[in-house]
Amino acid sequence: MKKVHILLASARAEDRRSLAAILDGTPWRLIETDDREEAVKTLHGIEVPIVLCDRDLPGSPWQETIRTLIAARTNACVILVSNVADQYLWDEVVQRGGFDVLTRPFHKDQVLSMLDFAHTHWKTGWPTTKV
Repeated sequence: MKKVHILLASARAEDRRSLAAILDGTPWRLIETDDREEAVKTLHGIEVPIVLCDRDLPGSPWQETIRTLIAARTNACVILVSNVADQYLWDEVVQRGGFDVLTRPFHKDQVLSMLDFAHTHWKTGWPTTKV
């Protein structure tokens, strides 16, 4: 089974542990970074269709981080990881070119469903919003 890369940009050890457990035995391969610069280097180096980005990633506001990640790999689906999600946050993420919002704590069915949807979206080459 060919593994599909997913980039997790989060400094939270719990994010890494939870997602690694959820993705064990699936076609997803989690690549972990803990800062924006390393995430950008990773996006330039390998094909990554999905990026999970912590809303509280150190270094800059999430809006700027999403913009930077999208610029590094324009066809990737960037999903914001947050402790809370509401319609306002989702609207702002999408307006900035992001794909969706994934809330903590992670639930296996929700995570896998969102990854499947994002990967299908990526494979179709559906146009993304330019930022």
